[in-house]
Amino acid sequence: MVTIRRPRRERKKAATRQRIIATAIAMFSRRGIDGPTVDEIAAAADVGKGTIYNYFETKEHIVVAFMIELERKIQTRAIRLASTQGSLESILVAFLRFQFRLKAPYLEFVRVFLAQMYGRRESFLPYVEELQAIIDPPLLKLFQTLQERGMIRKALSPSELVPLFKTIHLGLVGVWAVEGPPFHQTQKILAAEIRLFCIGLERT
Repeated sequence: MVTIRRPRRERKKAATRQRIIATAIAMFSRRGIDGPTVDEIAAAADVGKGTIYNYFETKEHIVVAFMIELERKIQTRAIRLASTQGSLESILVAFLRFQFRLKAPYLEFVRVFLAQMYGRRESFLPYVEELQAIIDPPLLKLFQTLQERGMIRKALSPSELVPLFKTIHLGLVGVWAVEGPPFHQTQKILAAEIRLFCIGLERT
């Protein structure tokens, strides 16, 4: 396979964008999203304030960019899991556990994000909706594929399963964020909830 190397200018821009995101997320994790100013983020990332605005309109857009990167990795795993061997329960449990492993290094930021989402719902809602546009299609494909494999009853609509599954996931994220490592209680609740969820999905 031939690897196509991007032009140096594109690589430099991508590296700058990634540095801004990583710096901002680290600062948001410590001080909240409202805490650091754009000037402070720029100084910490060793870029000009104008450079940040070349990439992101607001601090919230940095948050969304970071969350979208995480979600794309998660949803890529969802697509792969759809064709793996194992029970419906094991596939869904593996998917959720992968999410928590991926997000574990960013626990403090997840706590900040949840507080922002609930505390400033109206102003933050457009950003949450933008995330859903990334999250929903691969989840829909996951449930469609599992149904095609005969693991989910035909009478059920995959499009209706997506919001149900996301509701379970959101509740688990809350438990996970509050509990903290080593997350033993979260793992128990996750396994129990998915077991009950699958009872209603599988063919009788």
